[in-house]
Amino acid sequence: MMGVVSEQWMSLFVSCAVAGAIALLVLRILLSRLREFALDTPNHRSLHETPVPRTGGWALLCGVSAGFLVSGASISLGTFFAFFLLLSISFADDLRPLSARLRFFVQILSVCILLYGILPVFPGGLAWLLWPVLVLSGVWVVNLYNFMDGMDGFAGSMTAIGFGALAVICFWRGAADLGSICLLVVISSVVFLHYNWPQAQIFLGDAGSTVIGLAVFGVSMVGWQQGVWGLLVPLLIFLPFWLDATITLLIRIFRGERWWEAHRQHLYQRLALKHGVKASLRIELAVMVSTSLSALLLVKSGMA
Repeated sequence: MMGVVSEQWMSLFVSCAVAGAIALLVLRILLSRLREFALDTPNHRSLHETPVPRTGGWALLCGVSAGFLVSGASISLGTFFAFFLLLSISFADDLRPLSARLRFFVQILSVCILLYGILPVFPGGLAWLLWPVLVLSGVWVVNLYNFMDGMDGFAGSMTAIGFGALAVICFWRGAADLGSICLLVVISSVVFLHYNWPQAQIFLGDAGSTVIGLAVFGVSMVGWQQGVWGLLVPLLIFLPFWLDATITLLIRIFRGERWWEAHRQHLYQRLALKHGVKASLRIELAVMVSTSLSALLLVKSGMA
């Protein structure tokens, strides 16, 4: 028995090492040979002042994918197709802006495919009438992650801290396979953060932010479906993202503004404009750690 456990931990260590190494290798290539590729040019809505490549998400996703393959884990064809579909349209959008209508359609399709693959039976016998709510929630998570990817170190930190908290809960409750996937995301995110920390050399881009958003939603749904956590847990962990994005969206809709367009009205953006990016990031990090620790305490106490 001890030998089996040791072998599992060794496999996890190897897969995490591979994920980190591949993410680092791809980042080095993107920042050297492909540095001028898919640049994010500053405009009146930006918090950065010089062009920065928005290809960092490619490295993060390469790292996670490599670690996943080495681990020998498997996913359903539907789940793979959902992520591939969203990655493809987001990758194309990084290279050349696409219409919001096309991106939104693909996002809805990706979320529907993902849900069909991971939730064939709803926890507690919930009716299929819940589907529209879950689809809307999934599309919102995909988009809000993209909205919140506008400050150095911000989205990468939320990814590392958030998936780190989910990984701890998974290992606590015996969901090692799901925890291993979360850990691969953490390792790749930490490597990415080394180059995304203020002053950032590279950004996530749409390919990274939207796919991570779908991963947040997918892992949350799988953990819920398997009874690893209640929905309150991922909601509390990622509260710094969804609360800021949701309140900002509602305010813009109430004011009759073109809410689907890029802007600088998010709380984190206002903090950065007033106090600077580094100070704003420190504040947001404190909030992220606090909400994640609160979720861990709820789970440890058996309340969630």
